Amino acid sequence: MASWRPPFDAPNVHLACESGAGATSLALHMARMVLEDGQRVLWAAPDMPDPARFAQVIGGLPPTVATRFHAMNLVGRMDLVTKALLQAATSLPGVGLVVMDDWAPATGRIPSASLDAMEGLVSGLDDVVLLATAKLGTDMDAEDGFRVRSEERLQSAGFASWRMTVEPSGVRRLEGPGEGQRLRIVDEGLVIV
Repeated sequence: MASWRPPFDAPNVHLACESGAGATSLALHMARMVLEDGQRVLWAAPDMPDPARFAQVIGGLPPTVATRFHAMNLVGRMDLVTKALLQAATSLPGVGLVVMDDWAPATGRIPSASLDAMEGLVSGLDDVVLLATAKLGTDMDAEDGFRVRSEERLQSAGFASWRMTVEPSGVRRLEGPGEGQRLRIVDEGLVIV
């Protein structure tokens, strides 16, 4: 059912989004694809996705497939959270995706200790795809008023930097090192426009 595939070529993707743009929906869409491919998903976030949205995207999977979705609460020291994720990713068989949804504070500078922890996670995951989502920062000098916070540091840690914003029409614009795409959120995830 999740036929659209994100254009991410890198194994480690940092997706900075305008608030309400659909970062969690995109992460759920990717999770569904990985589950359908027979692999496991590790999901870490301060809050679980909206239950109705989760059911729309993941709920149609057979229970035996959905049990490969493992969630943990993303609270406390980031170094301890990333160590727990790394331990789970290397001890559970068949982990294909690690999602850190809303991993950074919504505003302000991203703490250096959090960036260090993310760098350690990237270096330890090897062949597992990592998707980390965070809010875009504001930048009055930027054409659209947004900027990716700590972008250079994240790129030097091994992340490909992508961003998602919302056009006035409600269409989502996904931009990064590859070709940009225009998307619409639907019940089953996302579709290209």
